[in-house]
Amino acid sequence: MNIEGKLVKVFELETGVSKAGKEWKKQSILIEQDTEYNAEVVVSFFGDNVNKIKSNQVGDIITCNVNLSSREYNGRWYHNIDGWTCNVSDVKAAFNEKFAGTTPDDLPF
Repeated sequence: MNIEGKLVKVFELETGVSKAGKEWKKQSILIEQDTEYNAEVVVSFFGDNVNKIKSNQVGDIITCNVNLSSREYNGRWYHNIDGWTCNVSDVKAAFNEKFAGTTPDDLPF
């Protein structure tokens, strides 16, 4: 599945050690999509895939290939959006024209 939109934020790199003693790293990004509802999506990259987002800058129009997954814990369901590629999109100009000059202060609520 692909998610396309404007890169709004790159979150801090998270690192740790698993119960098995293996080191892990995770970095998430916030993407603003060109949709009316639920326009913002956080995509998380793990392990070596973290390096695939390093070349992108806030404000770039990007396309990310993602895997969606769900898991149950104590009767509740939790969802993940895991990215495995992230590239600058070909539709950057069209998206930038749509959002040119808008700021969070322009929102009606």
